[in-house]
Amino acid sequence: MAEPGHNPQPSAREGGRTERRTSRLLWLLLWAGTTFQVTLGTGPELHACKESEYHFEYTACDSTGSRWRVAVPHSPGLCTSLPDPVKGTECSFSCNAGEFLDMKDQSCKPCAEGRYSLGTGIRFDEWDELPHGFASLSANLEVDDSISESTENCTSSKWVPRGDYIASNTDECTATLMYAVNLKQSGTVNFEYYYPDSSIIFEFFVQNDQCQPNADDSRWMKTTEKGWEFHSVELNRGNNVLYWRTTAFSVWSKVSKPVLVRNIAITGVAYTSECFPCKPGTYAAKQGSPFCKLCPANSYSNKGETSCHPCDADKYSGDVFEEKGSSTCKVRPACTDKDYFYTHTACDAQGEVGSRLRAPVPCSLHLTTVQAPVASKLTRETPKDQHDTAHVQMGHAKNLWRGPGGSRKASRLRREDPLPSL
Repeated sequence: MAEPGHNPQPSAREGGRTERRTSRLLWLLLWAGTTFQVTLGTGPELHACKESEYHFEYTACDSTGSRWRVAVPHSPGLCTSLPDPVKGTECSFSCNAGEFLDMKDQSCKPCAEGRYSLGTGIRFDEWDELPHGFASLSANLEVDDSISESTENCTSSKWVPRGDYIASNTDECTATLMYAVNLKQSGTVNFEYYYPDSSIIFEFFVQNDQCQPNADDSRWMKTTEKGWEFHSVELNRGNNVLYWRTTAFSVWSKVSKPVLVRNIAITGVAYTSECFPCKPGTYAAKQGSPFCKLCPANSYSNKGETSCHPCDADKYSGDVFEEKGSSTCKVRPACTDKDYFYTHTACDAQGEVGSRLRAPVPCSLHLTTVQAPVASKLTRETPKDQHDTAHVQMGHAKNLWRGPGGSRKASRLRREDPLPSL
């Protein structure tokens, strides 16, 4: 029963008001739906990912030592419909030297001919391009607003690969080279650097899982006075992010010389997901190689070779007493009188020693117009003294070689690497 004074039926005014509210709500819903469809229709449609557009990674290990293998696009938002995550290998899993982890079926496989792997280590010694996993970032130098608003645009101020090494910036920007690595055990990072100019601030440091820098090692690098220097830092187990950072300060408009870094090696990784091609001048003839061998003298190889190629008859590589492993062959110059050196025969029955002259391998006897001096005998001495003299001279002759141009080189000394022209 209705209460006194209350009409159970809505009035015409209230009914019209309700209908208008309902119509307005329906119109808003229709407008919102249409707008949503238009927005979707005008946006780019993502295609299903192809195998070449993504790679596999492992998630972080949980408390039970387990992890998952997930597919990650090479670029965010590139494609859709990625493979579903699958259970990964145990966190203690690793591959041997000469093998790589095929992430598709999660098994270790041998490196192909012409390639190598260190197993639980990785090495970067070729810088034709920025290797996978590295990032080069740049930023404006932060300066107090009362002094200066900011430096010039730094978007192009980055570390640049230059073949055998990577070079830093030389302007008043901060350039950072980064590499993130997960270690299954404690390891190290080693690299060589060339830092000739104190007008650049050069620092190297490592951050761990908690984004805390490694305080045990000084991050400020010292300038190099005699060429390339070796630097080594210990790494903790787990995630490590490596930073090479430079900032230049111009002095009297002087152009700074860049910092150079090469031969970065990291130990303690669980696996490598790819094998690295052999450098020019080296080769790997068999599958599953843990390293590449140097090409012998008078031969050469290109990148990723399975064997070395002999030099042409009028060319050579690898001087007699110098390091082997060449990527090119040089034209043999004509021999000159300075290209000959004395070598001594063994003592004869009379205690005398003869001398003869030989031309070293690099010069060409076919091009020379110089006549080799006639072999001679040493001055007559007492048999004992002469034999001792001959012994000393023979040892001296074996350890010294007079190359083209008359320069003498010690056979047991390591050849100095030529410094890059900056």
